[in-house]
Amino acid sequence: MKIRRVIVALDPAPRHRALLEAAAEAAGRMEAELVGLFVENQDLLHFAALPFAREVGVASATRRPRDLESMERLLRALAKEAHEMLASIAGRAPVRWSFRVARGSPLVELLAAAEDADLVIANVEEPVELPPSLRLRIVRAGDLEALRAALEEEGGGIVLCAGADEASVRRLLRQLAAREES
Repeated sequence: MKIRRVIVALDPAPRHRALLEAAAEAAGRMEAELVGLFVENQDLLHFAALPFAREVGVASATRRPRDLESMERLLRALAKEAHEMLASIAGRAPVRWSFRVARGSPLVELLAAAEDADLVIANVEEPVELPPSLRLRIVRAGDLEALRAALEEEGGGIVLCAGADEASVRRLLRQLAAREES
């Protein structure tokens, strides 16, 4: 199976930068399109719309009101950070790239995007049970054999679950790119 489109679930957290760099490098080597996906979590927006919604500052332990407008501003700012991070990394790699923002449940949006991709890289801990109607395969970060087997199967995308093991994902992506080049 030739990888044509790689989707990366984006989070602007600095620790995810290395994962995105590895995905961009692998997509470039495989001549695949890299798509960054940022999901505005609908549950957060619903919570922020409640009259009792508050947030507690980590450093100050100060309670602050949270409303829908401020939550939407925050999510737009986070999406902008994620877009800038993707643009910076993809600009250094020879890779075609694009960026999308979706609003909904992060898992639902990720799985919907996965139907249009060959490979989806997400920072999720455990594989989820998929509805039988989805033609997707779940592979854990360190399992090169499972990824190879999934690539040999016909149809459907592959969801690569990074979890906390981003180093394994980087190794796996480099091996995958080297396999595609040969």
